[in-house]
Amino acid sequence: MLKIGIIGAGRLGSFHANKAAAHGSVELVGIADPNDAARKKIAEKHRIKTFASFDDMLPLTDAVIIAAPTFLHYGLGSACLAAGKHVLMEKPMTGSLADGRKLVELAQKRNLVLQAGHVEEFNPAWIAAKNAIRSDLMNGSPLLVDAVRTSGYTFRSTDIGAVFDMMVHDIDLVLSLAAAHVHAVDAIGFHILGGQNEDAAHARLRFDNGCVANLFASRVAEKPERKMRITTATATVNIDFAARTTSCYRADETVRQGRFAPNRILPDSVPLIAPTFMNDAFHSETAVHEEVDALAAELDDFVCSIASGKSPRVSGCRALEAVSVAETIVKSISCVVPQPIRRAA
Repeated sequence: MLKIGIIGAGRLGSFHANKAAAHGSVELVGIADPNDAARKKIAEKHRIKTFASFDDMLPLTDAVIIAAPTFLHYGLGSACLAAGKHVLMEKPMTGSLADGRKLVELAQKRNLVLQAGHVEEFNPAWIAAKNAIRSDLMNGSPLLVDAVRTSGYTFRSTDIGAVFDMMVHDIDLVLSLAAAHVHAVDAIGFHILGGQNEDAAHARLRFDNGCVANLFASRVAEKPERKMRITTATATVNIDFAARTTSCYRADETVRQGRFAPNRILPDSVPLIAPTFMNDAFHSETAVHEEVDALAAELDDFVCSIASGKSPRVSGCRALEAVSVAETIVKSISCVVPQPIRRAA
């Protein structure tokens, strides 16, 4: 049994505790958090030990799940790795590229698993979408990606902005698709609530291999959305992460193999072909996927990686790339601060 401790007794920490307590290969040994009431509530539910300081819990563990505020990630992660503990770190892995590099180097030096909590990687709608465009990915075909991720204000993750809090999910997914270096970033952000961090942001990423991604994130939106559209030379795939649906709109073999060419169509034939052309030359398929406990799948990946020595699906190295791009976006943002309306006298 792998002995795991949870650091952080907030909303995510409680979710992780539930999954760890239910996992057949895990012994949940304790919960650490300075907030006495929060950690005791989780400890009583799962009948585990409670610790005001994570240092006191570490000797009892083989691994830890860190679900603390982002500004604490580097300090907590480095201490746990230095103590020889495998680490599953909630996203974003760190709030800066420099701190992320140090964590990755420490994990590699100690031969420990460092995994980041990019849970969308385990969403069945995402997995189906990647399978739908597998041939395009293998051929290195340029992609156009448009992603929207919004929510209302949750009063959580106030130490970071919308880019590191929300957009980082889509950054990670896009990086896994493009498999290339980002060479240009255009971005704009909005301080809507008057804090130091952006509450909404848009970024346009250009990759060395021709891929382009448009990403939008807002935590002060009218309604929640988690959607992505991927356009290739042969298909358009729409993903709804919340509804777990994938729709694929694809050209048929005649179009894909280049046997159809508009300049070969005789003018007299157009009235006969045009009315049904789109239905004949393109087809659409939509799949609704069964609900999957992505957080439990993420934990299982962590446990299996420790047991096998293989890299987790979202390793520290991969998460570092997402942190790097997120940091570049934040630094390049030209933030727009709302101005008071001045009325003419």
